[in-house]
Amino acid sequence: MSDLPDREELEGRYGRLMARLLRRYGMRLLEALGDPPNIANIPYTFWRDGELELVSGLVPMVQDVYLDAARRMLVQSPIGVDWALVNQGAVDWSRRYLFDQVQGLTRTNQRLLQSALAAYFEQGQTRAQLETAILRGFSPLRAEMIAVTEITRAATQGELDIARELAKEGMVLVPVWQTNADERVCPICGP
Repeated sequence: MSDLPDREELEGRYGRLMARLLRRYGMRLLEALGDPPNIANIPYTFWRDGELELVSGLVPMVQDVYLDAARRMLVQSPIGVDWALVNQGAVDWSRRYLFDQVQGLTRTNQRLLQSALAAYFEQGQTRAQLETAILRGFSPLRAEMIAVTEITRAATQGELDIARELAKEGMVLVPVWQTNADERVCPICGP
């Protein structure tokens, strides 16, 4: 995958968007729990509605990154592709992919909630301690880590789908791995 020229800006935007969505989700969770907290106050629909809100909020940006990566890749290619198919590929992939990712996020949030509630009742914690423990899972730091991964994944998928389309036309692309050549690069990728 070629490096994204505006990677930091994209990751920052995605991270801020994810942080806003997660914060809103976390605050609604705390409100729904009630005081005293009762997990029975959180119906299945709470989690499903939260997932749908996250997916609908994130899909447009992921699609844009996918399509931008596809466009950049085609600039280097003498063969064209059907942009209607590329656009449909971006829509289909982003919705399917994000829905799966957000479901994983929900499972993590549910485990976090169970753990925080157990500590609250077993250790006699205060409501403030419970809120801190729960909101840790909805933090800007978590959103930032998710953003770095998801921007890269969307760009890579856009390039992979274009490569598949070009292969149908007989153009075979050779993948090249790029690293930052810093101290975090493993001994295999370094050279």
